[in-house]
Amino acid sequence: MAHETELPPSITPVKERDESLDLQAFLDEIGNSREVSVNKVDARDAAHAVLCTLARRLSDGEDVKLMRALGPDIGDIVGECTILRGPSHARRMHRDEFISDVADHLKIPVDQADRVMKVVFTAVRDRIPEDEVSAVASQLPADLADSFRRPV
Repeated sequence: MAHETELPPSITPVKERDESLDLQAFLDEIGNSREVSVNKVDARDAAHAVLCTLARRLSDGEDVKLMRALGPDIGDIVGECTILRGPSHARRMHRDEFISDVADHLKIPVDQADRVMKVVFTAVRDRIPEDEVSAVASQLPADLADSFRRPV
């Protein structure tokens, strides 16, 4: 079970941004980031690499909830990953392995994959309700969950 970092009661996360669930707006946000463009990575490839790695880390029910929360267009990226994943269940994976998998998928250095992961996490997080952010983060190791949660 992932260990969750507890926040002091006086600290509240940054308010939800409630970004559009439109696929093109999602891909534009990712593609226009310096972290993705400097690596000459296609926005959809970046989203696919991070979301597929995330889907492998989530339980079968949680990946479906995330897919639905992202809406039909963006959620299809997660759906593609779930289909490829087959009947397996959540796979334990620490931050270093997660980032290494993203780096391998995108054929970029690990330090750059970490930056790309954060861009995609932000784009996803800004489009889903806070309860879904918490549900996803609760299934991640503490250091990875901290990257997924909204900043405080």
